[in-house]
Amino acid sequence: MLVINTACRSIDVVQLMHRAVRYSGVGVSRMLLLTNDVNNPLHTEADKLGAGGVVLAWEEPEFLVSAIRLVSGGYRIGVPDQGEPDRTTPRRQSVRHTALDPLTLRERQVLTLLARGMKNAEIAGELVVSESTVKTHVQSLLIKLGLRNRASAVAVAYEMGIARAQ
Repeated sequence: MLVINTACRSIDVVQLMHRAVRYSGVGVSRMLLLTNDVNNPLHTEADKLGAGGVVLAWEEPEFLVSAIRLVSGGYRIGVPDQGEPDRTTPRRQSVRHTALDPLTLRERQVLTLLARGMKNAEIAGELVVSESTVKTHVQSLLIKLGLRNRASAVAVAYEMGIARAQ
């Protein structure tokens, strides 16, 4: 796993990415770029090389840890296309109707069950998967939707019509 801070001026990030491709047998799929600029041209280069993802440096530590875990587990993640967040607006309001498109079918199923108030163990039983797999799906959907926690995911599920009050 390689985490690169693109703001570091003492290294040539593009050269480092190319070296990682050349010297590792698996390419850069386990590489995560940490960036301050959503429009950084390095993102395009990293995507061409197959990097595992790009995250914004100002994200909460828990979010960054989740991103590292996902990329080290083989998932690909991307930076939200929204510039620096407005700290006065709840993050979930930036989720658009098309924001659910990146979710896999299983992640949508997990989101639906989250919205019903189910715990990880209950979701695992319902979907016949391990609790660890459920946790991975929850982390993945939170990152893909740009959310910070399960409560935000439930709110988005209701806003998007995935879940309805009974």
